[in-house]
Amino acid sequence: MSLTKKQLEAAKLIAEGNMTDEEIAKACSIGRTTLYRWKKQEEFRQAIDNFTAEMKKDIERKLMSMSSKALRELDKLLCARSELVRLQAIKDVLDRLDIKPADKQNIDLKTDMDIVVKLPDELTADKND
Repeated sequence: MSLTKKQLEAAKLIAEGNMTDEEIAKACSIGRTTLYRWKKQEEFRQAIDNFTAEMKKDIERKLMSMSSKALRELDKLLCARSELVRLQAIKDVLDRLDIKPADKQNIDLKTDMDIVVKLPDELTADKND
């Protein structure tokens, strides 16, 4: 069984996802019950899946085209006059590469003091040897 023009139109509208079933039925000049019946047919569901896959491919192509343009713009921002703009561009690049700055380390004042206190003893021990 081959799908009719109306079935293909309805399948495409369903795949686009912008309309309710009622709106699709009206746009295709069919009743809602007819649309529900079509949705149960394997061939109709396959047509919806095909339209959805086709739309995803179109979107991926468009995004790839846009990404090269976006990368060129980001590259320009890395050389911007404003230090803040350059910093934000650098952060964006590093974030997208999942490179995070080293965690800040908490300085334990007591530990630092112990090192300072021990330092003269260590120096004295070296002089006696």
